[in-house]
Amino acid sequence: MRNLLLITLLFLVTKISYSQDRFKGTHSPDSALLILIKAYSESFDDNKTIAERDAKRKTLVSTAYFYHGIDGAPIGLEGLTKRQTNNNFNVFADSVYDEVLYQYENTAVLMFKEWQHLTDKGVVKESLNSVLILLGKENGKWKVLADIIGREPKSPVKKSK
Repeated sequence: MRNLLLITLLFLVTKISYSQDRFKGTHSPDSALLILIKAYSESFDDNKTIAERDAKRKTLVSTAYFYHGIDGAPIGLEGLTKRQTNNNFNVFADSVYDEVLYQYENTAVLMFKEWQHLTDKGVVKESLNSVLILLGKENGKWKVLADIIGREPKSPVKKSK
């Protein structure tokens, strides 16, 4: 199953050069951090189930990893797997806009907005999300600490009158 969030990350790593307008913070992007982002995004490709997807992610996330969705309740990777499996979550298509990577010494924040066409709880819909991924060094190695889905952003397309 594809997950928009990670597909977005793959897009960011492979298609976007981290020019000054897409990068902020106190440090230039660390190559090990970019490798983690790429591996994290690739873990979402070619999976038959959400459990298979999250098994790939397990080595890339912190032992204290959490997902915080728009429902307001932070849950760990196992909880996310269970929730999305029960909800028959599946992303059909997506696109990303307004992405920025902030890197500091031992912490990085990747923020972006995305459009998704998905099914969740049996409902096929299109949605806009604001996403924040927190990454940090754990025992000297970069790990994904949290995936946070925020409020619905304004549409990137201006409506004509």
